Amino acid sequence: MHSRTGIAVCLALLLLLAGCVPRSEIRSAERIGEISMPEFRLVQGQTSIERFDPPGAGGVVALTVGTSVFNPNPFPVKVTYIDYTISLEGRQVTRGSLEPEMFLSAGGTAPLRFDIESALQNRPELLREVVTAFTGEPLEFAIEGRLIFNSLAYEFRTNNRLLVEGGLLPNETVEAPSLRLDEAESQAYLLSPDVPVVRLVLNVTNPGDIGYFLYGKDLQLSLGGHPVATDDLPLVPLPGGGSSRVDVIFYPERDELSAEARAALEAALAGIPTSVEVTGRLSMDVLGVDAFNVPDGWSVTGFVHSNQG
Repeated sequence: MHSRTGIAVCLALLLLLAGCVPRSEIRSAERIGEISMPEFRLVQGQTSIERFDPPGAGGVVALTVGTSVFNPNPFPVKVTYIDYTISLEGRQVTRGSLEPEMFLSAGGTAPLRFDIESALQNRPELLREVVTAFTGEPLEFAIEGRLIFNSLAYEFRTNNRLLVEGGLLPNETVEAPSLRLDEAESQAYLLSPDVPVVRLVLNVTNPGDIGYFLYGKDLQLSLGGHPVATDDLPLVPLPGGGSSRVDVIFYPERDELSAEARAALEAALAGIPTSVEVTGRLSMDVLGVDAFNVPDGWSVTGFVHSNQG
């Protein structure tokens, strides 16, 4: 009798507890369509080789890939994370991640840019392919990655897949350097009683985004407006947007100078500031691509004198 009473009490308690459990407001959930990953579409006008510095002048290629991201879903999503890898000509060169926090309305698009930098040192095959792009053959690329995106109620994580691919060409041309005489470091002096020397220190800057090697043959030095010597400009590595300092050493032959040129040289050797000018032909060698001449009309001017004594 007591056993039956205990069971009845337990049943009553269970019924009471069941009545206290809140019901869910959602009776069921049913998927009525596929959830689609946002699509990446290449924007050609925003995709290019931005900078190329050959080995010895930086050894780096910088690329930009412009895309528009399209939401094919009938509801808005937000792309919060992208983990990606970059391949050039079928070889993976770098990886990275983005946290764009990109809101996409249903059927909407938004821009997204990948800025890529890859070293060229010890990568001869990639170097050749980058160089070939300057002859009009596109540098093929592919971007693969995983995405995290969410809707109002769910977060979605994708598998690794191809996001976008295409070809890259340079959008910049080789730009002539600027050259400036460092008067404080330049000087005229006697190496020995019979060997006068004019040492010019030049600051050389590449204003463009394409790196190259600058060199010159038979540059002419004038003192006081009179030619006194010639010499070559040694190979100067200039990365895109970079600068270098270079010494150019001239050895005037006193016996071969005109009276006016000899007087100007002697004045400089005596410590009198004397006008100096360097002219000639300069060339820019983009490694493996071509050599471009610096346009005529360039010159380096200033004053030089002896700092000895």
